[in-house]
Amino acid sequence: MIQHIGIDPSFRKNGFAVCVIGGGDAKFYILDGFLQFIEWVNNWKEGNEFWPEFKKELKFAVENSNLQNVTFQTSHNKNIAAKMSRDAGKNQAISQCTVDYLKAVFGDENVYELSPLQKGKKIEDNAVFLAYAESLGIKLINYKNKKNEQDKRDAFLLATKIMNK
Repeated sequence: MIQHIGIDPSFRKNGFAVCVIGGGDAKFYILDGFLQFIEWVNNWKEGNEFWPEFKKELKFAVENSNLQNVTFQTSHNKNIAAKMSRDAGKNQAISQCTVDYLKAVFGDENVYELSPLQKGKKIEDNAVFLAYAESLGIKLINYKNKKNEQDKRDAFLLATKIMNK
């Protein structure tokens, strides 16, 4: 069974969102950061006796903000603008590291990089998100229907972008 995995990496605590879609279900994971993500992938490898074949069934879509070299918001305040640029740079670096790691483990053909522009507009309205998932026939597991779960919604959108690849 092919599993489509959307990853929305962020360089902040609990900002690393993963959505695994397979068998009609979408499971969500919020990880502390990149090291916990590596541990999560390694648990898959170590816990699967059919690893060489299993890894071929995993398709990853990663929002790689490094593909889009811009700071999205601007400010007239120099300190705020500098902080925003630093934060954008951190996210560009961690998203590129995520892509590089996944390609090393799973191969280039199983990893799709999408810029924020390619990912598309966020679904901020929870009711719209729930309707979208239902229209795809996907049951949401460990999604709490809360407005503050934007990272999970973004990871889900990424996974759905590669479902036909």
